[in-house]
Amino acid sequence: MTPIPPGTYTIFLDESSQTKHKYLTFGCLVLDNRFVSLFERYITHATALELPNGEMKWTKVSAAKLFAYKLVIDCFFDAVAEYEPLHFHAMAVDTTKRKEHVYNGGSRELGFNKEVYQLLFKCARLYPESLFHVYADHRDTTSSLDELQTILNNGCKKTADSRPLPFRRIQFRDSKEVLCLQMVDLLLGAVSHRLNGHHLKEGSSPSKNHLSQYVLNRAQVGDAFRDTRIKDKYTIWHRKLK
Repeated sequence: MTPIPPGTYTIFLDESSQTKHKYLTFGCLVLDNRFVSLFERYITHATALELPNGEMKWTKVSAAKLFAYKLVIDCFFDAVAEYEPLHFHAMAVDTTKRKEHVYNGGSRELGFNKEVYQLLFKCARLYPESLFHVYADHRDTTSSLDELQTILNNGCKKTADSRPLPFRRIQFRDSKEVLCLQMVDLLLGAVSHRLNGHHLKEGSSPSKNHLSQYVLNRAQVGDAFRDTRIKDKYTIWHRKLK
């Protein structure tokens, strides 16, 4: 195995609310590559009694599992300083303002990939001295991750970025096997739930409503429709479409 260079960060990437909702959301968990396995063991300890088996997902939040899911969320917000950086970045896109027919040749897939690019490129700006391994939750696509990696590295080069190929690896992973991807699903599900107004709908899940508010409270987010500070531990960015 090739040694991991110092200052290499791992980015775990997922998306939510792809269809039938106003806001399309993307989220990524960023942490130092050296601490990924330690952090996942930390999550495992939190789930050992209440969630010993099965994949953690926003869609599975229920009254019976609510306490356990809150323990998992606490793993992110209460992680010891040695895990820093341990950040979550969410990006929201108002789908009513997207114009695939104008800018993407009518291709929703191309438009989707451009949003992934925007979030990852933001990470390149936020961590200007780091190299990146990116693991995205597996999805059906005809697009090449190698091509995305090339486009990202070329984009960085055009901004006079001095790093040689900052994006060293972009691969799909199965979220059933990667606890950090499951963490992204929960953290992203919380903000997506609020942005798309699920908490206001008749018959909405009290458990999801509670967990969404719990996450936003812990992140000190008073209004999910406003951008947070870019240096916060949990950030929300509403991408402005031109």
